Amino acid sequence: MYDNSVTMFTAEAISRAPRLSDEVARQLGAAIRDGEFGPGARLPSEKELSDRFNVSRMVIREAMSRLKSDGLLETRQGLGAFVTAEPGKGLFRLDAKPDAATDLRSLFQLRVAVEVTAAGLAAANITAPELHAMRAALDDLAADIAAGRDGIESDNRFHAAIAGAANNPYFDSFIGFLGANLRGAIAKARANTASQHPARVRVVQAEHEAIYAAIKARHVAGAEAAMRNHLSSAMERLGLGAFASQVCSADVATKPGRKPASRTTRSKNKQ
Repeated sequence: MYDNSVTMFTAEAISRAPRLSDEVARQLGAAIRDGEFGPGARLPSEKELSDRFNVSRMVIREAMSRLKSDGLLETRQGLGAFVTAEPGKGLFRLDAKPDAATDLRSLFQLRVAVEVTAAGLAAANITAPELHAMRAALDDLAADIAAGRDGIESDNRFHAAIAGAANNPYFDSFIGFLGANLRGAIAKARANTASQHPARVRVVQAEHEAIYAAIKARHVAGAEAAMRNHLSSAMERLGLGAFASQVCSADVATKPGRKPASRTTRSKNKQ
C-alpha cells in the first residue's frame, strides 16, 4: 500500500559541489533517515526536486539511482519514487564531508574505535606472512620518507595489513572503507607535517614502529595503546584535538595513585 501524497521537506539550494548528485543523495537520504519521508512515502517529482535543489533533472536521476542502490528508494512505473518499507536495511554509507572539520573529527573518532581493536586482534592472531607484510610496508614507508615522498600508499598498506591480521573480514573491509574516505585528510596531515615540522615525520614513523613491535610481541594491550596513541596524534597534527583525553579517562581512573576524572571534566570531554 503506497501513500500517493507528497511530503514537504526542507531542501538546501546547492550552489557548487564536486558531485552534485552525491550532495542531493546525501540530503534526501538524511531526510529519509530522519523520518521526513516515512516508509512508503512518495518523493516529489524529478521536476520538483530539480527546482528545489536548483540542479538539472539528470542530477536528480543520478541521486535517485544511488538511493535505490542503497536500499532507501524503490520506483513504481508511472507512480514515482517511494521510500522502502525498511530504509534502515540499506547499504552502510558515510555521508560525511571529509573536508569539514567536524565531520573529519567524527570520522577519526570512528577510526580510533575500530583500528585500536583491530590492532589488539592482530597481536593475538598474527601469522608470519602477515607480520612480513607489515614489515615490508614499514620499510617502504621509511624509503618514501628518505626520498621526500608522501608515503600514503605505504602507510595505507601498513594499516591494511593490520586489519587483515585481525582475522575478521568485517574489520578488513570496514577499515579499508574508512581509509578510502580519509585518504585526502591523511595526505594533508603528512604534507603539513613534512613542510612545517620535518622532524615529526620521523615521529610518525616511530609511532608505526611501536605498533609493529607490540603486534610482533603479541602484546594485545600494548598494540591497542600504540595504535590509540598514533591515531590520537594524527588528529592533533590535523588540528582536530586529541582523542586520547576522551578515551583514556577510564584508564586514568584505574591507575594507582591517580585520581579519576571529575564528572565535570568527563562531561566536557563528551561535548
